[in-house]
Amino acid sequence: MYHALFVCRHCSAGQKGSPMRTGNIALWTMTAVSFGTGALDAATYLGMDGVFGANMTGNVILTALSIAGEGTHSYLGPLLSLVGFITGSWLLGLITRRYSKSVRPDPVVAPVFTLCAAGMIVVAAVLFWLPLQGSVLHTTTFIIGALMGCQAIAARRVGVPDISTVVVTSTLSLLFAEAGTFRGGATNQATGRRLAAVLSMLLGAISGALLLKIGLVAAMSVPAIILSVVAVIYTILAVKERRQVRDQSEQPAYA
Repeated sequence: MYHALFVCRHCSAGQKGSPMRTGNIALWTMTAVSFGTGALDAATYLGMDGVFGANMTGNVILTALSIAGEGTHSYLGPLLSLVGFITGSWLLGLITRRYSKSVRPDPVVAPVFTLCAAGMIVVAAVLFWLPLQGSVLHTTTFIIGALMGCQAIAARRVGVPDISTVVVTSTLSLLFAEAGTFRGGATNQATGRRLAAVLSMLLGAISGALLLKIGLVAAMSVPAIILSVVAVIYTILAVKERRQVRDQSEQPAYA
């Protein structure tokens, strides 16, 4: 399965569709998606009335502060983002329950990333053509939240440990709590994944903030482009794996 990250070292090196190779693809693509999420959060927080597009922990706190009368922005934006995230996760969850992760190829990952990419492209186009205020702002906030809910589920299906693509809090705690291989600490591979998750989101947020100087659409284009590339990659992998499964099924059986 192309969503597996690590495999037994004793697996045959000549096997088609090397799990180790596809595992590296999973790691790099999810790291890239985390980078895009960082850019998105910077763009939505700084350019869309203090809303986190993907970080729902932040939106929970912002909503609570606004309700308590201590926030600098209205609670409506963070709340809409939360509702969107919940809606996207719930609806996609109903669909993905029908498909086991052991099915080859995974029927969920490529279509969901394609959906997220198409949605972000539409969002960027809307922000380019329409003024970001009123119903346009609220609808866009909700849609981005829903897309990020779908992205989070797709990332779980890919299954790269420590990289959720939408949050790094638990990853950051494990990075330092289990740093070093002595006395049962994390392996170098695990530490590298966690560091990549944190740095990718950090650098993505910096990029998003800098691109806002050009415009909101420029910052939004980062997650849109990354998700588009990732969608193409997983579509290609799914087609190749489907072909391999078909070829294996057509091979004659020998006693």
